[in-house]
Amino acid sequence: MPAKSQAQEIEGDVANGKSLFNSQCAACHKIDRKVVGPALGDVTQRRETEWLIAWIKNNEELRSSGDADAIAIFEEYNGSIMPAFPALSDQDVMDILAYTIDAAKPKEVVPGDPDGSVGTVEEDDNSIFLYILGAILLFLVILLARVKNTLKSVKGDLTTTMMEDANVFTRTALKNPRVITVLTIVIAVVFFQQVYVNLMAVNVDTGYQPSQPIKFSHELHAGENQIDCNYCHSGARKSKHSNIPSANVCMNCHMYINEGPKYGTEEISKIYAAVGWDADKGQYIEGYEQKPIKWVRIHKLPDLAYFNHAQHVTAGNVECQTCHGPIEEMEEVYQYSPLTMGWCIDCHRETKVQVESNSYYKEMHAKLKEKYGAEAEITVEMIGGLECGKCHY
Repeated sequence: MPAKSQAQEIEGDVANGKSLFNSQCAACHKIDRKVVGPALGDVTQRRETEWLIAWIKNNEELRSSGDADAIAIFEEYNGSIMPAFPALSDQDVMDILAYTIDAAKPKEVVPGDPDGSVGTVEEDDNSIFLYILGAILLFLVILLARVKNTLKSVKGDLTTTMMEDANVFTRTALKNPRVITVLTIVIAVVFFQQVYVNLMAVNVDTGYQPSQPIKFSHELHAGENQIDCNYCHSGARKSKHSNIPSANVCMNCHMYINEGPKYGTEEISKIYAAVGWDADKGQYIEGYEQKPIKWVRIHKLPDLAYFNHAQHVTAGNVECQTCHGPIEEMEEVYQYSPLTMGWCIDCHRETKVQVESNSYYKEMHAKLKEKYGAEAEITVEMIGGLECGKCHY
């Protein structure tokens, strides 16, 4: 075995290493335990740095050279081939190794927070809507009181013919204005209740959490396993839409993992039934007619609004949690943000453009500095983020 590499010998950018680990490694590796591949928390103490760089960038070439350790690992995992990462530089690999060292350190618990968690999700506050509804109802009551008094003043002038022609219900109402008052209030309440229900049907209701055909835990995958959101939702980086991952993406891991810590084999077997995978034989069923998994969509903007994921994720470097909330803590996903126009506008007014660390804005940055000054903090509003045509055209 190559000589051990001590943790303190690794010099790398932990933040960049975490990002690379989550996007390139987390699908198969965890820091503290074996998943598809071995745990990596102590990998720098088990392997020499130069060996790790060679293995990660092209493990097949390392095996072909006759390296005994590379061949032993290949045989230990029954010939499963680890993908090569030739695009990673030596420093990128060093950054990843630096992150594995940092992540393996015991986590400090914040005083007063025994479970190590921080932050809470505030429940949706509908108090403003209720205040407005109450004010409208109060106005109706006052108006109806005035109508009642008016009816009393003209009651004696009602013609006999009118009273005789009216049905029993109408005559009762005309004789007793309180009936009109009560009916009007009931109609108003039903009307505004239906208005509220239909507004919520526009899918801007925070907290919307439909049941899904498969119990998929984001807390387990994105939280405990630290799988990068973009690994499954790859479209978010390069497309308007953040795609729903196909079952084949699930099978990248679940070809080897057929039992989960939360739901056992029951939920994973639903994936196998969709793609036609024989877990006992470890192979796809020949001629099997695959069935799509009918996931229920949660986040949906009205058709009148244009939103581009790639523009925000790639160009803007916006984290998924900014809009979707602490997704890594959600056992079952729900709509975290209201997704209203006002919410988007407030974000554009407050969010600073990451011009210094984002090559996408390299040319634009020079123009922005010339326009607003070198020390000005550039917000999305300053680059046209409030123009109507950006979202509605």
